[in-house]
Amino acid sequence: MATLKFRCDRDALSEALQTVQRGVSSRPGIPALTGVLIEAADGGELTLITTDLEVSARLTISVQVTEAGIALVPARLLGDTVKSLSNAPVEFETDQSQVTIRCAAYEGTLRLLPAEDFPGLQEPSGTTVTAEAGAFAEAIGQVGRGASRDEARPVLTGVLLEVSREGVVMVATDSYRLAVRDLVASASGEAKAIVPERAMSEAGRAAAADEKSTVEIFIDERQVSFKIGTLMLTSRLIEGEFPNYRQLLPDRYENRLVASRSQLIDAVRRVGLLARESSPVKLEFNALGVRLTSSSPDLGGAVESVEATFEGEDLTAAFNPAYLVDGLNAAVGERVRLEVRDGLKPAVIRGDGEAFVYLAMPVRLPAPVG
Repeated sequence: MATLKFRCDRDALSEALQTVQRGVSSRPGIPALTGVLIEAADGGELTLITTDLEVSARLTISVQVTEAGIALVPARLLGDTVKSLSNAPVEFETDQSQVTIRCAAYEGTLRLLPAEDFPGLQEPSGTTVTAEAGAFAEAIGQVGRGASRDEARPVLTGVLLEVSREGVVMVATDSYRLAVRDLVASASGEAKAIVPERAMSEAGRAAAADEKSTVEIFIDERQVSFKIGTLMLTSRLIEGEFPNYRQLLPDRYENRLVASRSQLIDAVRRVGLLARESSPVKLEFNALGVRLTSSSPDLGGAVESVEATFEGEDLTAAFNPAYLVDGLNAAVGERVRLEVRDGLKPAVIRGDGEAFVYLAMPVRLPAPVG
């Protein structure tokens, strides 16, 4: 193992270590995966790499390199150490078995992990997509909430990316709701991939922190990579067939409510406090707007009306309040459209524009007695 020596700004190193910790494994059974691979190059570049074999992170920062080399250091311990240091330059020097860290009056050592045990990573390849970082982050925030947390159906725990020369469509569903977002992007060809929601969220978080830049996406048969600034996040793809979501999107709506998004969110939250799986929030649509009710034999009941514009026939539908709030939060703009067919078909939530669509499945109400 080649020794390395460099000097850098404490804040820059700490921020970089916190960023790449997204790829650190929590499985102590494979010690090398709990480390961060540090590569110092003669040109003054320091590259930090982590992986848990599902998601990997690689970030490059500028430092003063005295000796180029490679070292594998326990990632969380190093990150916590650097974060705790004084706001002064950090000197980092390794020998064959340990790293010495100096900063102001502090000096400490950490034992190294065997760098040869760290797995090699495949370079990004395949179809290339370029999008604005801000729009990319917003799209992930809107769609990711629709992904399932149930590992019994792995394909539903991911986000579908459909790439064409016209742009990218992002889709997520857990069978109870469906989120679809069109993203303006340029692409070198066509591709389709199911990306773990965790990897998409990490990429979205990184893009939100650098929203004025661009995101480059590389998709091949086995993995997807997101390049944001000097950060490269890579993830394995989920194998399987994603449901045909297009057949779920209705093409006409008989009834439409247009309301203040914030007022409707607040009302659903308040009334939903008394709703349970067996007693969802009931929405009664009429010419004055919508009346929300919920009741629980054990807890009580709640009623609230929201003034809004409604076009169509009076009807009643019931929904899981958490799913409604998720869709309303994901929509963009001060006004929101809630489109319904009847009490048995999904409701469609839209904000400003047509780029984002959210479907929420209704909860079937018991038939009236008599």
